[in-house]
Amino acid sequence: MSTLSRARTGWRALSHAVERRRHPERFILVDRTPWQEIYRDDIMAVRHYRLPEQGPGLTAADRDGEARIPLLLIPALGIQTWTFDIMPSRSMVRYLLARGFDVYVLDWGRPSQSQRSLSLDVYVNQWLPAAVQAVRGHSGADQVSLLGYCMGGLLAMMYLAAHPAAPVAHLITIASPVNFHQSGAYGRFFALMSRPALKAHEWFRLRLKPVDERLFEIPARLLSLGFKMTNPPGVLASYLDLVRNVTDRDYITEYMTMGQWFNNMLDYPGATVREVIEKMIISNHIAGGTIVIGGRLADLSQIRCPLLALAGASDKLVTIRAARDILRVSGSHDKQFMVVPGGHAGVFAGSQAPDTTWRLAADWLLERD
Repeated sequence: MSTLSRARTGWRALSHAVERRRHPERFILVDRTPWQEIYRDDIMAVRHYRLPEQGPGLTAADRDGEARIPLLLIPALGIQTWTFDIMPSRSMVRYLLARGFDVYVLDWGRPSQSQRSLSLDVYVNQWLPAAVQAVRGHSGADQVSLLGYCMGGLLAMMYLAAHPAAPVAHLITIASPVNFHQSGAYGRFFALMSRPALKAHEWFRLRLKPVDERLFEIPARLLSLGFKMTNPPGVLASYLDLVRNVTDRDYITEYMTMGQWFNNMLDYPGATVREVIEKMIISNHIAGGTIVIGGRLADLSQIRCPLLALAGASDKLVTIRAARDILRVSGSHDKQFMVVPGGHAGVFAGSQAPDTTWRLAADWLLERD
């Protein structure tokens, strides 16, 4: 490389570094697909999306069909709604729109200290039924299909288990934990911890419910750190790749946009965390097939709609064994489990997701539409 070429490379690297610090919004492309809000209840809302006529990524000209049943996407708690639309070239929303689906996304909102009392009862028995009815009313369809990622899929399972007559045609879960005690090293720790906890409950009637929910709230920064610590080598490797590609503007754009996933997470409500610890991490009720939510029994054998469950081959947070138990506890006759490439984030929005997770989900739905 000549002296002039090295100088130009050094100048590009320096200018990109300065621009990243001063104008990060130029590199962050989240939430770029047009949408309108069709329903709101407190911080929860439902969005309806449409393909743009032009611009980067898939557009209206790429639409190749039309599905009859609208599709409601359900994000995990603790992550931004735009995770389904993280950038034009990595947007599940745009992909599904181009495949012909009428796409809606449930926005859980941004919980703050004033929402720390949000419980599973609100999510499962209030907001999910309201969101499904909002989609039905807006679309004019009799039924709705659901696709949930991680905790979003688990909430969808509990909703269908607690409301067997729900107007839901199909359910897809992606990296959703069912058996918390089978999730790798974390699951073994949970299983070990559960034994003395259950004995304490049996002997002394100890419960977490009386404990102040503020003690269980997980701030966004702590949640971000926890996700990164599930794969420290991957975080380091990603940063080293950025250093090597610091002159490549497209690479920096993708790096910073995808980085928003873990750098811009949301608070996890304390009441929900407390309930997850008591009912799922300690007692592992979901794996047992039943769980009580807000005084309402959710029996997973009452899930009767066609079901597709997807798990990441290298997911350390929700392992294959943890996700696969949905086949055992659900009552669906048409149910299928698939393993796709990727870790907990990659299985959902990684570079291989459009050709694996998204394609499989869309094909499966269209076959049944």
